[in-house]
Amino acid sequence: MVFGVWIETIHETPTIISTINRRPTMMPDTSPGVTQSVKNVSSSNGAFVTEVEVTAVVVAVVTAVVTAVAVVETNDTNVSVLLDMIAGIPIHDESRDIEKRLSSLIIKVGDKNLPTMQNNLDALSVVLEKDYVKHEATVMKTIRQCILELPWKVTVYATLVGLLNAKNNETGKRVVTMMHSVLTKSLAEGDWASVKVLMRFFTLLVNTNAIAPSTLVGMLDAFLQPALEDAGSGVVVSAKNNCFVYIVMSSLLWAGGALKERAPADLERISAAVAKYAEKLSEASQDNTITTVLHDAPPKGTNVIPYLLDVLQAVASTNWEVDVVVAAYEPFLNDFSSATAHDLPLLEIPVGLALPAYYTPSQLAQLVPSPAEKAVNKYILQDFISDTVMQLEGNRKDCAKYLMQIHDLCNEGVVTTITSLPSPDEADPQSALVFEYLISEVLFSFLLQLPTGLYREMYYTSLAIELRKAEPQIYPAVFGTTVENVFARLPNMDIESLNRLSNWLAVYISNFGFQWDWEKWEGVAEEPEGSPKRCFLEETLLKIIRLSYLDRVKELLPESYQALIPAKVPTQNFKFTVQAMDERTRAVSVAVGRCLKSKGTADQALAILDEHYSQWTDIDDSERRSLAREMLVEHVLLLGSKTFSHMLSAIERFLPALQKFGDSPEAKLQIAKVTEDFWLRNHQFFAITIDKLFNYRVIDPVTIVELVFDPSHVSKWSRFHYWEILQNTVNKLNIRIAQLQDRLEAARQPTATADDLAGDAMVDTEAVAQIEASLAQMVQEQRDVVVLAIQRFVQLLGSAEGTASVLDRAWLMSRFKEFVRSYRFQVVEAAATLENIVFTPDVSDELRKVYTDVRAITL
Repeated sequence: MVFGVWIETIHETPTIISTINRRPTMMPDTSPGVTQSVKNVSSSNGAFVTEVEVTAVVVAVVTAVVTAVAVVETNDTNVSVLLDMIAGIPIHDESRDIEKRLSSLIIKVGDKNLPTMQNNLDALSVVLEKDYVKHEATVMKTIRQCILELPWKVTVYATLVGLLNAKNNETGKRVVTMMHSVLTKSLAEGDWASVKVLMRFFTLLVNTNAIAPSTLVGMLDAFLQPALEDAGSGVVVSAKNNCFVYIVMSSLLWAGGALKERAPADLERISAAVAKYAEKLSEASQDNTITTVLHDAPPKGTNVIPYLLDVLQAVASTNWEVDVVVAAYEPFLNDFSSATAHDLPLLEIPVGLALPAYYTPSQLAQLVPSPAEKAVNKYILQDFISDTVMQLEGNRKDCAKYLMQIHDLCNEGVVTTITSLPSPDEADPQSALVFEYLISEVLFSFLLQLPTGLYREMYYTSLAIELRKAEPQIYPAVFGTTVENVFARLPNMDIESLNRLSNWLAVYISNFGFQWDWEKWEGVAEEPEGSPKRCFLEETLLKIIRLSYLDRVKELLPESYQALIPAKVPTQNFKFTVQAMDERTRAVSVAVGRCLKSKGTADQALAILDEHYSQWTDIDDSERRSLAREMLVEHVLLLGSKTFSHMLSAIERFLPALQKFGDSPEAKLQIAKVTEDFWLRNHQFFAITIDKLFNYRVIDPVTIVELVFDPSHVSKWSRFHYWEILQNTVNKLNIRIAQLQDRLEAARQPTATADDLAGDAMVDTEAVAQIEASLAQMVQEQRDVVVLAIQRFVQLLGSAEGTASVLDRAWLMSRFKEFVRSYRFQVVEAAATLENIVFTPDVSDELRKVYTDVRAITL
């Protein structure tokens, strides 16, 4: 599992759906985590209960809480009475649910940086400590999920755990041990987003004396050890070690203050090691631009580690003071001084996972100008935003809601919000950190990130849509400004990132009536064909037309844009029209057409073709078969040209005939070329039809590679749809391999029948052998396709005839980089073959560097 893909789902205990209502509402037991729990914390009129509301209740009863605790201690009063007082629920209400209210209190505490936070935390720790034994599972589950799913509140929850530990060291030990188990599990699964958040939590526990500095140092050393060599005097740079060192550096940002005071020698040693690693990484990747999104960015590389080193050094120069968010633990330092620090088992860092399981994020792109002197605060805030986006990936609505709450925990003056200004026009991200622009920059950095994005592109689009719906007066301008800034830099953008931005923009504006300030880009229509901005706009408009219809889009666009879109609705390009045929060709076409329209069978169609073409004695058998193949494919495509469903039905009906005609590589390529000519004016139908023919094995992956790199496409390398077809083909092979691997793993598990005795379960060796053979064949097919595609790239780029102009070559070179980078793991597996038949000594250094750069980021 790559860095932060899934939110942990817990099923061991009943669902926690908290309410702080005057009349508790019983909710269905379906919530997997705290994000859904918080969603149902509402008042009786359906509005969300805010920190202010909770605080008002708590402040009103702070004195009563202290008194109640004394009463509990002397008279053994049920703690639920105290909970009723805090939650504002009448004591006589028999339907109260203590566990749900406990969960609610944990979730809502510390939502905002208010003066009452200290009292709230203290009161909550009293409640939890008194009722912990009765509701241990609920308390543990809620704390665990809050730490993972509300990462910007980690200082609050570290303080809460510290208070529990100070009041009852046995309770504190249970919570700390439980969180260590969660960390161990996340490590084993390669869930690096959760590992990073959990390590931040453990660093803050040092401030509460729940764990000793030596324990934290041991944890950091465990991550650092794989990257060290020669007894710590040297470092080993690799993609795997980048992941480990990044975790250490992210933790050090929060641990520096405590370690400087209580373990200065260890702090200095670890800081020196990560600095040495960052410097060596910078040297190794200095000329490697394979993952660079914007090539006009500062030449420091895209890996976040060198940038994070600058942040750490800046924080170290201020005595490791991090004042972005409230230090919730500081008011309780006297309480923590007498607490018991707990020892934890040594961590086992997984060094044997598959390469894709290790992940280090790229440095966030600078898309909106910001004050340089606030670089540290900006990094920390965007780190919280990034963690939230990753941890709540499973729920875009909750993610959008919580993203807008992060700034509430910040100290005064750290960040500005547009909502707090008299007018949105007064927001100036160049002079102050504007929170909404920080969110936008993180969102687009994640969208454009190379070599691959963390999640599907649609997640970032849907998240942007939710943010705009929540703040319709703010986010249109925020996203508009960000897109404008990126658009201005399109000539310097990697082609893969440009394609993702095009997809994002088309779907985003389609959700808001296709409204956009098109006038700003009117000059693009005057740019030459193949220029990055013109191609971006043409492809984006084609996607918008697919999401709407041509006439509507025409009405929305300025007159100058008409040259960028089709003049009329794209249709099929059927070859055998009456005007374009001689008599004997017309006879064949009419006969085949009647057969197909009257629901004739594949055999009947083949018989008609054979009957007619057998009379053409002036050509040889090979040419007759080629003409018959073309005639059948044209008519099948015409039959299915109305809709995608019609196309699928037509291919299925005449699949035997199509497969019979595709009996050689040349025949398969002809079928693919006929399909391209038929859908010459409709790229979407062309791509879908090719995909269906591939699914039904009428054509194979090699056919598609040969089609994409056909010499007739020279001067057309800027067209997006060819590369989408190629990538879709390789992706389909990858999916089939993954499915076969899952089947093989399941088949290798012993299964028992009703007749078997206990312990006599057997493995079906015959089934295993069949799956293994299929898997080996599919892996070989995948490797052949990747090698062939790279070979065709190199041949075209190395030949004067492979491209029509400097601009055409630039597009092809960009697609070459994209392909090798996208399938870098397959490239590494096929390295020996590639070096023998593709990257031979006569290949230019420019092309060879793409290959070596990709290998460098993979190994």
